[in-house]
Amino acid sequence: MSTILIIDDYEESIALLKTYFLGSKYKFLSSTSGAKGLEIAFDKKPDLILLDVIMPGMDGFEVCERLREKAETKELPVIMVTGMEDNKSRSRCYELGVDYITKPFNIFDIKMRVNNLLQLKSYKEQLKNAEKLIFELALIAEKKDSYAQGNSEKMAGYGVHFAKHLGLNDTEIKNVGKGALLHSIGKIKIKEQILSKPGPLTKNEFNQIKTYPEAGEQLCRPIESLKNVLPIIRNHKEMYDGSGYPDGLSGDEIPFLAQIISITDSFNALTTDRPYRKALSLEDALLTMNEDQKNGRINSKLYKEFKDIFAEAEIKNIKFDIQEITH
Repeated sequence: MSTILIIDDYEESIALLKTYFLGSKYKFLSSTSGAKGLEIAFDKKPDLILLDVIMPGMDGFEVCERLREKAETKELPVIMVTGMEDNKSRSRCYELGVDYITKPFNIFDIKMRVNNLLQLKSYKEQLKNAEKLIFELALIAEKKDSYAQGNSEKMAGYGVHFAKHLGLNDTEIKNVGKGALLHSIGKIKIKEQILSKPGPLTKNEFNQIKTYPEAGEQLCRPIESLKNVLPIIRNHKEMYDGSGYPDGLSGDEIPFLAQIISITDSFNALTTDRPYRKALSLEDALLTMNEDQKNGRINSKLYKEFKDIFAEAEIKNIKFDIQEITH
């Protein structure tokens, strides 16, 4: 059952709005002041708010502004209810991302808008739940490889730090973080004996390993909110000289965000214990990557930026908030 909060300084208006929904399966909360209504919204977390614009003290616009400041109410559906019909008020509603309806309004119109917004909210929550499930699946995939546990989160920290240094926008930075967290999700389809094999892989075993980026992309493809992360998941094992997999891309054919994760993935792998060797020191890892760069396997300009910022002291101080990326 959806909960609707009505905020209006007139009790009569609240009562009238409730009558419009007689017979509907909604639960109602109400407040006659903006400040109190805001408290109820934060405490009870309704599914939708019907909000009067003109109220003494805190008006509807200020209530909306306060709602948008909090992560838990930032996307809460709001319908502004007002007797004003002016372009300034309408424009303000658009800025705040809320619906707008003027009095006197048609009962069928407001019922339709409420229903549509609640359906949209339900759809968005389903998408978020699907994305959450994908991240949980990625953790399961990582646990199959005892040497890789915790690596995705560490790599995401490196990737986000690098992306910020490169001046990428907030959306791109978030996509880099998500791509790092999900980069090895396709390994859930690889046998644990292969992932944790202590010695060199056979040609057939390595061919199986090479399937995981494409498998990961296929797992994440149905999630619309991850569409811009798919190139990272699929192409983070490509090499600048075309010797990588799964598509053999070279140079700038490789998506830029995938190149960022490719470099951080290489660095993370070299500085982490593996079944067949101990972790390299920072100095030895960078020496190895220097050779890869000289041989054309890494984007030289991008690698120079990476090497310049990843001093040992700085690496130890990198802090990563997984909630910031996945919510």
